[in-house]
Amino acid sequence: MLDVWIGDINIAPFIWIFTLIVVFPIQLALCFKVKSKVVRLLPVIILSVLAVAAAIATATSIDWDALFYLICAVYLAIMLFVCGIAWGIWAIIRKRTGKMP
Repeated sequence: MLDVWIGDINIAPFIWIFTLIVVFPIQLALCFKVKSKVVRLLPVIILSVLAVAAAIATATSIDWDALFYLICAVYLAIMLFVCGIAWGIWAIIRKRTGKMP
């Protein structure tokens, strides 16, 4: 699923590792440590802008470039989903501890 090859190297596992080991903890740490909602939303805003830009580039490109931008848009959407999971975990923990933001 969504294999991306550069030469003989499949970079899809590296993208999944980046998503799960970097994006998820950063979003979770921002949710717990930062009081400002704007700063908490910063990864979501950045990833949303990049995903929309990749989707627009997909629509305006042709051939292999369009495929590349489509794959980028899908991976950025997956990263947004991971950020949403982090927000959900944060909300559940905050609700259980009785601390509301």
